[in-house]
Amino acid sequence: MYSLVLVFTVIIISGLIAFVGDWVGLKIGKKRVTIFGLRPRFTAIFITIISGILIAIITVTILAISSNDVRTALFGMEELKEKLSYLSREVELRNTQLSSTKEDLKEKTTQLQEMEEKYQKLSEEIINKTGQLEELLIIREGLIEEKDKLTKEVEELNAGIKALYSGIAWIREGEVIFGSNEQIALTILQDQRPIEEIKEELIRFLNEASYKVLSMGAKKDERTNQVFIIAQEEFEDIAQKAYDSDKEMIVRLLSSINVIKGEPIVAHFKTLENKLVFIIDEEIISEEIESSVVPGEVEKELLSLLRKVNILAVEKGIIPDPKTRLYMFFWTPFSRPYSR
Repeated sequence: MYSLVLVFTVIIISGLIAFVGDWVGLKIGKKRVTIFGLRPRFTAIFITIISGILIAIITVTILAISSNDVRTALFGMEELKEKLSYLSREVELRNTQLSSTKEDLKEKTTQLQEMEEKYQKLSEEIINKTGQLEELLIIREGLIEEKDKLTKEVEELNAGIKALYSGIAWIREGEVIFGSNEQIALTILQDQRPIEEIKEELIRFLNEASYKVLSMGAKKDERTNQVFIIAQEEFEDIAQKAYDSDKEMIVRLLSSINVIKGEPIVAHFKTLENKLVFIIDEEIISEEIESSVVPGEVEKELLSLLRKVNILAVEKGIIPDPKTRLYMFFWTPFSRPYSR
């Protein structure tokens, strides 16, 4: 609507200017008026040209004042072209970025789909593992209960075995060739040796001990054809202990219960470090013993001193006598008093 009004206004103004120009030209022609020394005829033509120029100027001026687009078309065309070229380049750049973004988006979408698939699989696995864990927890509780029951049964069986051993000591009759926990044989294992060599030496040790106890009246077990009844686990433990040690070890073979002549021997091992306890001519203990005229008084004092020596020797690591639990010193009775 605004454009129509503008065009109509320009037409009216142009008509008025043309009418005025023609009227002025006519009057000048009749009066024979000249301008710039021109003839009347050329003056009229000049007035007509001026009128046309005014029409054009006024028309352009009105349009420029009334419309921003006309002003841009008349005075800002080069700037408009530059802006258009810049915007075209920007559009191309944006299109390129858009294409790259679309490709990235497509790639990210694919990755997202893969992640969703992995998530679904992991969720299913978690659900399955959770179910399995619950089942395992139930099984674990059952095993714990079963273990507790078995532990109680083992304790009862151990108590029964102890009771049986106690009963056997009273029921069994015959010649006792080894008392309970009495030493049967002894050997020394060198350190820093392969475990297979250690096991072979232990087997040789048991074979030599077998000859000894068989000669004393022991008998081989009918089921294993061995004279010694020793747990395999204990044998392996002793071999491993000797292998792990960096020092010589004394291995003692002891009877677990009283051994009756004609029976196999239930035995076990006991180990200790092989070390020097006393050196030659070392003073172990000393005391002053006063002379006495009372018969046997000095002997009593000496026996008391020997008991102290026994106790001290056992504390330092001397293996006690299997029967008396003491290290034996031999002496002869004295027939006369001594001052020391």
